[in-house]
Amino acid sequence: MNRRLMDCKTQLINQLVYFDDEKAKFLKPYFDDKSKERADLDRLLTSYCKELEHIVSDFNETTIHSTVLIGSQVKLRYEDDGSCETYTVVFPNEAQPELNRISFLSPIGRKLLLSKVMQSHELDLPLGVTKINIEDIEYGG
Repeated sequence: MNRRLMDCKTQLINQLVYFDDEKAKFLKPYFDDKSKERADLDRLLTSYCKELEHIVSDFNETTIHSTVLIGSQVKLRYEDDGSCETYTVVFPNEAQPELNRISFLSPIGRKLLLSKVMQSHELDLPLGVTKINIEDIEYGG
């Protein structure tokens, strides 16, 4: 396994350890303890960790780019006009919307997390609902 791939695997293992140890502490500043939104995100992170475990156990060039993870670049195609945009899904403290670095906690980030290539989603944007397709996923770590 090449060095870049090994670094990616290490980053994913670090995410697993972080969420295993710190999930409740991580969620606290963002959500009330008993809110539905927190419960939804807790379920999303549980699913995310299960997917990470699967990817790490069968780690290769294909599996690392098969699912949108925290650290993935995602190429989206907007169905209404065919335009494309690339976003990187990141932790909240790394978000820079002006550079298309979006938090996985954001509405778009939550929709994208765990998505697969060719999966479609509807996004609620200020100008209305638009449909997107996932064109490509590349984990960059």
